[in-house]
Amino acid sequence: MHNKYRVWIFLLLVSGISSFILFGCKQKNNENKEQSIIGFNFFNRLPGLWHGPVSSSTTAGNFDMWYSDFRPVSPGQVSQFSLLDTITSNSFSFFIVKFNDQLSIAMRTEGCHNDTCCVTYEVLDSAVESEGYYHFRDFVRGNKRACTEFKFTGDEMKVTTWTNKFNKSDTLVWHSTWTATLGSSNSASGAIAHFKYPQAIMTKDFTNAFRNMNESIFFNFANDPYSSTSQPYVGSITANISIAGNLPVTGTDQVFLVFTTNPLFNGIAYIADNLKYISRYVLLSANTKNYKIRSVHPGNYYVYALVDKNHDGTFQSGDYMSSNISNSFVVPEDQNVNIYANIDFIIP
Repeated sequence: MHNKYRVWIFLLLVSGISSFILFGCKQKNNENKEQSIIGFNFFNRLPGLWHGPVSSSTTAGNFDMWYSDFRPVSPGQVSQFSLLDTITSNSFSFFIVKFNDQLSIAMRTEGCHNDTCCVTYEVLDSAVESEGYYHFRDFVRGNKRACTEFKFTGDEMKVTTWTNKFNKSDTLVWHSTWTATLGSSNSASGAIAHFKYPQAIMTKDFTNAFRNMNESIFFNFANDPYSSTSQPYVGSITANISIAGNLPVTGTDQVFLVFTTNPLFNGIAYIADNLKYISRYVLLSANTKNYKIRSVHPGNYYVYALVDKNHDGTFQSGDYMSSNISNSFVVPEDQNVNIYANIDFIIP
């Protein structure tokens, strides 16, 4: 994200020395900040494309596969934004905050299911860097309200969350577990270089963020101290969808849009292993003509459009798809891009 005239040589040397001293002090200060922030290496472990099953005790149920695309959105923040199905969305953001007169890593989770949403904030309060272990808990009530554990082992990540079931339980009970595999870290490399990520730079001052609250959870977005609309360095996609007139659809059919960072086809040959490059997907009703997808990381993408005719969750003979298997586009920062997906082919 000089010495042309002799008369300036001395001044340039002095200026250069001064700049070096200032830069050196800045680096040293940043290093000191990084060392003082519990679990700072978490920022290095997370960026990339992750995928894996989710098990849950909630009404949202279980998911065979959840794909997430974590990328830096500022020097000290990494985020992902995803849609699990037509009624379930989730976003994770991790950033540096000032709280209790010290810098800490905060986790912001926004979840929506059936138009019911909440935003949860937790703070990283303990870590065992050598074991890839990181523990987050409620800012206000600590482990009495909610906690989340991340465990990294090689290219595997296990995320487990416990809550007190909205204060209905005296002790924390299991909420969900996501067992994920790192598909690729290449998608995040551009943002990492752009921001010189990670840096120990404060994103938000949370000194008074939860004043007079008994938990760091918001059910009213108006009071959210770091709203989703103010998240930096994202664009959006407006998908324009059409289905060929000779391909009949019913009210129960769904359009499945898949966005990847690498192509799923080499010529006409399907590359199953490249499913690890899925950045996000969207499930829509078959009569959807236009749909806006918000909070998309800037970058290059491929889009694949399908209709699952037998509703088995897979795409096989008899299902529909777009014959344009090289439909690529670029999402600019802070801008919307229009894409067009014409579903016109029956899978033989």
